[in-house]
Amino acid sequence: MAYRLNQKKKSILVAIHVLSVASWIGGTLGMLLLGVYLQNAANGEQLYYTLASMDIIDENLLKYPALLTLFTGLMLSMWTQWGLVKHYWVLIKFVLTILTIMIGILFLNKWSVVLVNLVEENGFIALQNSQFQSTWLSIIITASFNLFCLAFMTVITYLKPFGKVKKNKRKQHA
Repeated sequence: MAYRLNQKKKSILVAIHVLSVASWIGGTLGMLLLGVYLQNAANGEQLYYTLASMDIIDENLLKYPALLTLFTGLMLSMWTQWGLVKHYWVLIKFVLTILTIMIGILFLNKWSVVLVNLVEENGFIALQNSQFQSTWLSIIITASFNLFCLAFMTVITYLKPFGKVKKNKRKQHA
């Protein structure tokens, strides 16, 4: 028989999970707002410090909360009645969590570095650079997508739609 959490441990794990998700959503929203604000910078220092603030948010309110959300979500799915692949809503949350984490690792971090490098090289005039503008727009679109995914995952947590995953007939006969 698989390990199951008692109610007190489950409540503690759910609280940690909810706090990590809230931090992740807040960090994503903060990054998006600072990204939008970036276009309104009045000088090179403001531009650079806005990017530095985005880096701090990335390090503290995106990476660790995202990983903690993944970890606690996996524990909750394995140690409760929901399972990781029993219900579509859990499976969708797992896939979207992995997707948003990978987008952050593979794209958003690198794009932020590109913006910082352009500002360090060109100062305030970097705002006029086409590479800066296209990278900035990529960050805004991707952060918006991630925020949508996080909001969608929050909604399906409470609605629990889509039903159970159908078992393969071969597994039913075995």
